[in-house]
Amino acid sequence: MSWTWSPGRLLGLVLMATVWAAFGTGVYRFLGSHRSALSIQAKKPGEDQSRNGPISRLPGTLYIVQDGALYRLQRGTFTSILNAPGGAARWIQPSLSADGQSLVVVRRDYAFSDLYSMDASGHGQRQLTRNSSKTVELNHWVFYPRLSADGGSVFFSYDPKDRSNNYNVVLAAWQMPVGGQLTQAKKWTTPNSYTGGDIQPIPLAAGGLVYTKYTFDQPTNAILSEIWLTPRAGVPGRALTPAGDDCSQPALSPDGQRLAMICTGGKQLANLEIASLGSGLLGPRQVLVGGQLAAQPAWAPDGSGLVYLAPAGISGHFQLWFQQAPQQSPPPTAEPTTRPARARAATPTPTPTPAAVTPTATPTPLPAVRLTSDNDFDATSTIAWHA
Repeated sequence: MSWTWSPGRLLGLVLMATVWAAFGTGVYRFLGSHRSALSIQAKKPGEDQSRNGPISRLPGTLYIVQDGALYRLQRGTFTSILNAPGGAARWIQPSLSADGQSLVVVRRDYAFSDLYSMDASGHGQRQLTRNSSKTVELNHWVFYPRLSADGGSVFFSYDPKDRSNNYNVVLAAWQMPVGGQLTQAKKWTTPNSYTGGDIQPIPLAAGGLVYTKYTFDQPTNAILSEIWLTPRAGVPGRALTPAGDDCSQPALSPDGQRLAMICTGGKQLANLEIASLGSGLLGPRQVLVGGQLAAQPAWAPDGSGLVYLAPAGISGHFQLWFQQAPQQSPPPTAEPTTRPARARAATPTPTPTPAAVTPTATPTPLPAVRLTSDNDFDATSTIAWHA
């Protein structure tokens, strides 16, 4: 069958092609003018705000991570301390010594991570652990370092492997001399199997350890987190928050009398909460920020407030915020209401857990202040802050 193209048919085809081209160009230009901010690349720290803004009034020195690089913030100015190593490697989770003169940082690679110590400017790097192995199953993870008050020890979360059960990778809290080796490390906690374990250890000046423990919560059939306190290595300790509140990321105030935490109640959004900590007990919790994807609180050196990370705008990028803290409540002096411990995946020593708490939405002196606009900080990395 043959086609005969008349002049009218050819003219119609040309007009139709013109309309299609114009329509396609118009749609492209329209969509281009309405592109989501999700396509906007985050700026490096220091490129997105004036040095004379609220960020310039933060006291002391703050260390924070974006895209695998470590930055220092002083008087509103960001300085790159450690560039991203490249490949799959990233710097994360900085921790400062009590005098602010040295850092311990995690270098996370493809299938393992290690601790490195250095001075406050990122110089003089020294590798503290060696967790890589030619056999992938024998690689180890180390996270959340925290230096002791005297600077002689570093606490961290580490996964001692069970060679007969490589799938049960759970982290426990350990303590190691800063100048020592992993063979000298002491195990502090016993994690619940198949939960993720015990993370984010914080040593207390009077002895003991506050940390996050993951547990299997039978009522919700979910793995949730509790804030725990143990007085010394090897002792089971006790839960300070109930599993149903799903609290984690503890941050201790400089005077050691208040604890900040992130609580989700098992939901997607979170609350930034604080409570007094005294005699091993946690006082009534107060909500400072509610209904956000808040993460990684860190106290100001003078205890006046906290910085934290939360997304801003439709881009979803995590920005740095500051929230003023209310005046301190008296520390708890009486035993809180307890309830029987829920069944766990493992079989740790049974301990009472606190009853479910409805945090008090206490008015704050000022609303949270957003300090950055177009960055995208690592919401899984802790923030270090020193006077």
